[in-house]
Amino acid sequence: MNVIITESKMRSTLFKLLNLTFPGFEDIYYDWADYNCGMGVCCDPYAIGFVLPQNEYDDYLFKLVEGEYYDANGNYPEELRDDLPEPCHESPDVRDLRFDTIIFYEVFAEDIEQYLGPKKIWEQELLHLLNRMFHMNAKEIIFI
Repeated sequence: MNVIITESKMRSTLFKLLNLTFPGFEDIYYDWADYNCGMGVCCDPYAIGFVLPQNEYDDYLFKLVEGEYYDANGNYPEELRDDLPEPCHESPDVRDLRFDTIIFYEVFAEDIEQYLGPKKIWEQELLHLLNRMFHMNAKEIIFI
């Protein structure tokens, strides 16, 4: 039996599912994401990592990034990989309009797909939900 979820109910259903699937979802914290810069682990000034409270600091559920510095696979363009700018000193601002893309990890998306079906059904609602929850302005969500 197929269940049809209207757009208005999808966001509510998705929110409940995220809370059940990812314990602590409502208490996610964020900070600058890390990356391997060739000199060890460095702060990524183009990405904010969102972590569930019980996970390690760099075990991201998703990241909010400056889309122009990432490709569709969630990687930097080759010309930037070894040459990122200054380290991060201040706390990240998720409201900064430069951060316009959410990178959501496929392994977590698969958990959602088990209940709500293919991403095309719920990915835009996930984008809207995350934007609303964290006061972000992301325009795109990519799955890697």
